[in-house]
Amino acid sequence: MIKSFKIDYNGIEEPVEYEDDITFGELEAILNQCLDMTKVNEPKVNLPLYRQLILTTVITKAPFELKEVASIRNLKASVAKKIMKEVMKDYPLAKYLEEWVETFVGEDIQSQTDQFTTSSQGNSVGQNNKLTPSK
Repeated sequence: MIKSFKIDYNGIEEPVEYEDDITFGELEAILNQCLDMTKVNEPKVNLPLYRQLILTTVITKAPFELKEVASIRNLKASVAKKIMKEVMKDYPLAKYLEEWVETFVGEDIQSQTDQFTTSSQGNSVGQNNKLTPSK
């Protein structure tokens, strides 16, 4: 579905339209470029690249050049922030990262963490109570 919102672009209110659901292949290609899953428990994310690739992939109408990462980088920060805020509602990285890790480990992450319990070993340092024999 196409969603739209307005931004202030060079003093003029302009529409921006974007696709709220991209293809599986497009999403996989973006994640593949932005995530380093060498250590599953410590994924490395290139967040700026993720955001730029999502925007250049999903935006279908804008008052600036489409499909060019440089055009996103050259936006005024206030304009880019407004666009990010709107578009990223539909593309939160945490959702996709969780799905990737879930696929890798083979089960739901939440159920895994629910299975872990913590325990503490008794303190070996502390009061030393000597037992004195009864007379």
